[in-house]
Amino acid sequence: METEFINEVNVFWKEFIHILPKAIIAFVIFILFLFLSGKVSNLVKNRLVFRTKDPLLSGFISKITKWIVSIIGFVICMEILGFATLAGGIVTGAGLSAVILGFAFKNIGENFLSGLLLAFNRPFNTGDLIQVEGYTGKITSMDFRTTNIETFDGQNVFIPNSIIINNPLVNYTYESKRRIDFTIQVDYTNDLDKAKKIILNSIKKVKDVLEEPKPLVIVDELTTSMSIKSFFWIDTKISESSLPEIKSNVIELSRNELNDEGIFITDVTQIKIMNDPVNVVLDTNKK
Repeated sequence: METEFINEVNVFWKEFIHILPKAIIAFVIFILFLFLSGKVSNLVKNRLVFRTKDPLLSGFISKITKWIVSIIGFVICMEILGFATLAGGIVTGAGLSAVILGFAFKNIGENFLSGLLLAFNRPFNTGDLIQVEGYTGKITSMDFRTTNIETFDGQNVFIPNSIIINNPLVNYTYESKRRIDFTIQVDYTNDLDKAKKIILNSIKKVKDVLEEPKPLVIVDELTTSMSIKSFFWIDTKISESSLPEIKSNVIELSRNELNDEGIFITDVTQIKIMNDPVNVVLDTNKK
């Protein structure tokens, strides 16, 4: 019994000594490939960022590149150790397992494929302000499974890529023009045409209001009072003030000039900004 054990140990030792140089070489090569994968990944990312000006796409492709280089290094190491057949089996098995796991973990596979689609054909870039499935925020990053946005209150939300692919998405950064409208209700004793002209002139006096599209003032409703609805446009790329400031300036100036002309205001309602996710607007186009 003891003799058999010693013989087994001797055989194992001889095999270990025989394979040790190959194992050392394989280990060194694997470490080199891990190092190389990081370098190649960064090189690909930097080149793509320089050429495409698209950090999301370049980051996504660089991650794929890193995995590919690492797998190549693993296969080479298995070949050196004499486990080429095993390596082939692992790769083949991994492909089969991927199919099996794709059914078992449908959502993970769906998010991965959605990530690929978003990487090459997507409706946003890093820093864009988007709204999807009730979440609103700036795009900060994207990986194989999720897209990360930072909300107005500073929260980081990781949205599964499949949700972005399968649901309507609003990108507020694509178009810098915003339409603001508000309604002023005046008493029936007032001169309606005069009130409309005063409001229109007040809107035009505010510096950041665009001349085109032209501001518009109309009668919206006739109920217990006369509702005068006003529309005007802002371009956040060229405006010197933020949207809330411009909105406030227009409303305050309209109110003051109506009061100066003896127009009695009963209420100011329905103040909102079109093409904007929230009433309290963050000017995302300003640096």
